[in-house]
Amino acid sequence: MKITGLETFCLEYRMPYPLTYARGEYQSREAVLVKVYTDDPDIVGWGEAAMWGGPFDTTVAVLEKQIQPLIVGHDPRRPEYLWEKVYQETYYHGRKGILLSCLSGIDIALWDIMGKASGQPVWRMLGGFGRPLRSYASSGYYRRDYTVDDFAADVSQARAAGYLGYKMKVGNMASAVHAGVLHETPMRVSFAEDIARVEAAREALGAELDLMCDATTSLDARTAMAYADQFERLGIRWFEEPTQPENITGCAELARRTRVPIAGFETETSKFNFAALMDAGAIQVVQPDVIQVGGITEARKIAAYAQMRHLTFSSKNYSTAVSLAACINLLYALPNADYFECDMDPSPWREEFLRSPLFLSDRGMVEPFDRPGLGLDIDEAALEAWRVKA
Repeated sequence: MKITGLETFCLEYRMPYPLTYARGEYQSREAVLVKVYTDDPDIVGWGEAAMWGGPFDTTVAVLEKQIQPLIVGHDPRRPEYLWEKVYQETYYHGRKGILLSCLSGIDIALWDIMGKASGQPVWRMLGGFGRPLRSYASSGYYRRDYTVDDFAADVSQARAAGYLGYKMKVGNMASAVHAGVLHETPMRVSFAEDIARVEAAREALGAELDLMCDATTSLDARTAMAYADQFERLGIRWFEEPTQPENITGCAELARRTRVPIAGFETETSKFNFAALMDAGAIQVVQPDVIQVGGITEARKIAAYAQMRHLTFSSKNYSTAVSLAACINLLYALPNADYFECDMDPSPWREEFLRSPLFLSDRGMVEPFDRPGLGLDIDEAALEAWRVKA
């Protein structure tokens, strides 16, 4: 079997209302899917490359003009080899950032192909630990015309839906580390107002379920410590991305001073950077983004190192059904997998281009499946409703 080429799908969706967090406000969701073709017309692979606000044409150019020539003609059932080939041939400028995000999309598609070619789900090919996963609802942004009572009602709905936890945004303060540049971010709150939001969420969720707080890399270490003191009182399950990922010293000091586990960093890339964070004691919940960190091949190495250090592993999941499938297959394969994130914000891409659901949840638990590859049944024609030109 040989790779014959790839196709990119640039998607855009206008949400019914804007979402605000400490780094800005957005109302459009964007995604880049990758379809890798083989010389077997019955076997193609689907992947997703993180672009998170970057220009479509930049991501597409890296995929089509830089990575595609490096993999065409090669056997797609060698994802480890092709990952290393692309990484080494782009080494001088591609070790972080956009190239690794684009490589993520290719790598995920190759694992999809390998699973389909062998008739096995990807999670089983990765080791097949196969434990059902706990799921948590993820939302809790700052929103216009959205009171604390409205927010608490949404948290209560997530509880009623059976989720075992809830994750919310915090840290949208005037003293955020990037506020001097991202000064137009609306809805800045005081520390006391932010803690009041967390208290409302805790009351709505109840003491027995898990509440997580995500500062999206927005705080200096001292401010993060003030938050962590309150989070201890409120029984927060983890404090996600409290500092910027390069502030390893500050994050490690925070981790030493609090009993709340520190989670991160979805904005970081490569096993080397995650090893540095773990070695410093800066994170206790290891949480990359599969579509940004380098794909399944890189993420599973990070997960293995986390297991060696007796740390739990999770993964960001906040985009399309393709990234969701990559995330859930990886987590099913791991003995140290923690929660599975379920994005609750407006998006048609979790289900509407699938002919059948990827997974079913029973009382907050998500069971492994036996469908080959990533387990996706994509209706390609349905993608046209959101497809835009790069």
